Amino acid sequence: MEQYSVLRKELIHELETYLVGPRAIDEILGKEIRPMQLYLTGKLVPFGSTSDVVNERDLAIETHVEVSEEEINEQLTMKKMFRPSTMGLSFKLKELTTVEIEASWAIYEKKEHKRISQSEKWKVNLFPNSTDTLENLNNSKYGKVRFTVTYRNDLYHVNIFLMNSLKRENQYPEQDEVMFQSSLKVHIPNSKVAKFTSKADQYHVQNELLYRDKEELAIGHGVGVDWETLQNTTTIYSTWMPQYELPNVGHFEDENLSLKMKDLSEQPIDKLNETLSAIPTAYKTWMDNEIKIVNELPDYLKVEAEQNIQKVKNIIKRLEEGISLVTESNDSLCYLAFQFANRAMLLQRAQSEVAQKYRTTGERIKPKLDGEWRLFQLIFLLMNIAGASDEQHKDREIVDLIWFPTGGGKTEAYLGVAAYVMAYRRLIAPNQIDKYAGITVFMRYTLRLLTTQQFQRAAALICAAEVLRKPNANLFGEEPFSIGLWIGKDSSPNRFKDAMEKLEQLLEGKEVKSGNPIQLMNCPWCGSKLGPEQYKIEKNSQKIFCSNQGCAFKHGIPVYTIDEAIYKKLPTLLIGTVDKIAQLPWKQDMHELFGNKNVYHRELGFEYRDSTPRGYSRINRLKPPELIIQDELHLISGPLGSLTGLYEVAIDLLTRNNGKPAKVIASTATISGADEQIKALYGRNMQQFPLAIQKANDNFVSKEVPTTEKSGRYYVGICAPGVSNKIQAIQTYSAYATITRSEAKFKVDPYHTMLGYFNTVKELAGMVTTFKDEINSRLNMLDPTNKFEHDLIVEELTSRKKAQEIPQLLTQMEKMLDEEGVLDAVLATNMISVGVDVDRLGTMFVQGQPKTTSEYIQATSRIGRKHPGIVLVLLNSMRSRDLSHFERFKAYHQALYRHVEMMSVTPFAKGALYKGLTGTFIGYIRQTIMEINAEQSPKKIAQLQKEIDAATVQFLERVQDAYDETIEAEVKELLKWWLEMAVKYAESKLGYKESRYVKSYLLKNFSEEVKAQDARPAMMSLRNVEATIEIEVLKS
Repeated sequence: MEQYSVLRKELIHELETYLVGPRAIDEILGKEIRPMQLYLTGKLVPFGSTSDVVNERDLAIETHVEVSEEEINEQLTMKKMFRPSTMGLSFKLKELTTVEIEASWAIYEKKEHKRISQSEKWKVNLFPNSTDTLENLNNSKYGKVRFTVTYRNDLYHVNIFLMNSLKRENQYPEQDEVMFQSSLKVHIPNSKVAKFTSKADQYHVQNELLYRDKEELAIGHGVGVDWETLQNTTTIYSTWMPQYELPNVGHFEDENLSLKMKDLSEQPIDKLNETLSAIPTAYKTWMDNEIKIVNELPDYLKVEAEQNIQKVKNIIKRLEEGISLVTESNDSLCYLAFQFANRAMLLQRAQSEVAQKYRTTGERIKPKLDGEWRLFQLIFLLMNIAGASDEQHKDREIVDLIWFPTGGGKTEAYLGVAAYVMAYRRLIAPNQIDKYAGITVFMRYTLRLLTTQQFQRAAALICAAEVLRKPNANLFGEEPFSIGLWIGKDSSPNRFKDAMEKLEQLLEGKEVKSGNPIQLMNCPWCGSKLGPEQYKIEKNSQKIFCSNQGCAFKHGIPVYTIDEAIYKKLPTLLIGTVDKIAQLPWKQDMHELFGNKNVYHRELGFEYRDSTPRGYSRINRLKPPELIIQDELHLISGPLGSLTGLYEVAIDLLTRNNGKPAKVIASTATISGADEQIKALYGRNMQQFPLAIQKANDNFVSKEVPTTEKSGRYYVGICAPGVSNKIQAIQTYSAYATITRSEAKFKVDPYHTMLGYFNTVKELAGMVTTFKDEINSRLNMLDPTNKFEHDLIVEELTSRKKAQEIPQLLTQMEKMLDEEGVLDAVLATNMISVGVDVDRLGTMFVQGQPKTTSEYIQATSRIGRKHPGIVLVLLNSMRSRDLSHFERFKAYHQALYRHVEMMSVTPFAKGALYKGLTGTFIGYIRQTIMEINAEQSPKKIAQLQKEIDAATVQFLERVQDAYDETIEAEVKELLKWWLEMAVKYAESKLGYKESRYVKSYLLKNFSEEVKAQDARPAMMSLRNVEATIEIEVLKS
């Protein structure tokens, strides 16, 4: 790992010599190589010149004209600057002092473009409200330094600028008039420097507490800025490629804490109690030390810290309660379920490694049963034991939020709780299928790509659970553990008939463009490839067989990818996209997913029937899902979040058992104001875990690791004022590709494939063309001695890709440098931000600052998983927000999580109610009252007034905390309209949706042409809820 850290540092330095220069201190470029075209940034051109620069051979010689004194202020405050004539930095002082200023740059002389470096340093006494200009720097005709001092808010504000003082109005500057590699540096006594402060957000006091050691000492102007403190002096300096290494998060380790899954699954009660009790003891010791620090804080910060202390105390209390339940007795259900969860996660971990090894190398290895929990994962499981076991427990009402950096193990944390819940439900009554069967855990994601990837991981857990169940059916029941993928007909088929047709096409070697039943590409247990031959789909069933005759699942993998199979089999764990809940009013049998079944067949599954078909037995209604897991919570925001929050009202009510809701767990790596977001989404309070008390970098279970001990991701800002985005990208990609392909020591796998991130598909599409047309040719210009074997191999990862192409691309992205078909570049949109885990990737290019810090963190976390990563951020100087990020690059990155924006979720706003209330309320009524569930039964509403009234009261009680009386009025108006429709079509057929069997219908899609004038629009999906509009430009 250390060799890659050193190599990365050298690579970034080499890149800087390509983009800023110089390639050599005393370089002579020769007549044909023009420095203005060679170097991208770090240049100051004469004031007033055009943005283009040509060689003086192409110009008539002009007399050098200097900028007059009165024009200097205009130069410093220009708003629409192309190529800059000035750059500078600002800092604050507590009191005035003497500072030392250094300025340097280089000129390339006319004929052979020989580099001539110039520099000057001097000491300056600063005076209040003063302005001064330093001239004749090193006998230079061009360079001037200007500084101003102003006094406000009890501090002295100092601005220092380096400028090119030549003037060329509307003319091309000559090559030897441009100042290259320009630099400013200021040395200040430590005690005099003041920091910049910000109170821009409502959580600023909490953030000030947690990030109080992350000081911002300077701001750049048209340039990046950095600072360092050594002994008694603070040095502030400009940089054209600002850099910051983001430290990794290290997991808490203590040899006195046993985290081995195997030990925890086998230890007797007394030993287990001893093992687990060490955790809250260590937790309390850490908290006590934190309290000592808090007691020394200023009062206003102490108030904030004390709130955090109370929250941590509550976490410890829940942890201790969980340990108490698990270690109550040898035959307690909590103990048995905890053992099962540990064994299942142990097997899942081991077999996932077996499967991964076979998928990537074709080698069969034996499973290693040496899996360990990370401390935060085990604590999260234990603190959820009480709420997961007892539906009457107060913790059942709380949303538990796992907040942990990407790649830290959040998935395993909530899968551990899922394993416990699945086991506990079966242990209660293993001989009564209607007490334990049905969907137990409902996991939801926002992106189909993420859903299918997590499906592979969760499928391994289900296989592990099934391996444990078979010899212990007396404890865990005869019905197999199973998993289903519920993501929509574009990705997987809805019906057996459709799936059979698609499978036949695949067996004939034809391409399936949508609804591919083969969503599991490899056996989750052994890694063997699964093709159409391993899928068996009949009239009423789906089965998947592993092709490996030595696999435990050669007779069938408990996985379902067809909607119809999911409705019949009710898999123990259901994974789906959040937008599927919009089907509530449209799909008659959705109530069955919530346990509303009454007959059972061992092979065919469950049905809801008025009579009992042959071969079926009558059963009581099943329990609804007990655990809902929402991953990537930060994505449930904006219009999607608002509509999701509205539909969650129905989901909450449909998952209630004995009046108590399902347990909800959410996870994210980036969130701010989570309590408000969760309240809006689920109508509940939340508990975040883990939680820092007084420093963001330490929360007991994890701690920031100094970069001197372990390398973090290295962020580098690149911004070239006056240069188009396209040119900036061409030069940066080309320089990087040249370095990593022509210099032997940089030809290493982690830094070979360039992963590009783009904010829009439009920007990405332009870059695909640029790679083909311009970057390939520039490679040979930068290094003519090396003839590259082939043009760069470039792929894109965007929504333009077909669903079945994504897994193939992900597999190709895993190919290493020495393998055929290795990719040179992958250009992606925000599809890359979640769920794409390709460990070998080490370099990302970010094209423009993403819209949110959350998105920025998520996207850039995709690289540097295995080896130290590099993030090159290409910022657009013509966008004020991008330029601001460049000028404050270090300050932003050293407190990155502080800048995560709050998510906006307003489920009961007027717009959300218009879009979602009809579907939510009618869907809830339809799936709750069976007499009105059938497709042609809406007009029965008049005969079911008592039931309708009772359901309406429940609905309104669920939203009573929401906001005002608007919702009640809207619901009553909906019911009035529904009754009117029932009366109007009393003598004819009224349906929920359009079909040839009905005269009219209640619901239509928002995009549907108006046929039934009295039908009301309802969402069919929550995907793409922000509709596009067409704008017609009329002639004036």
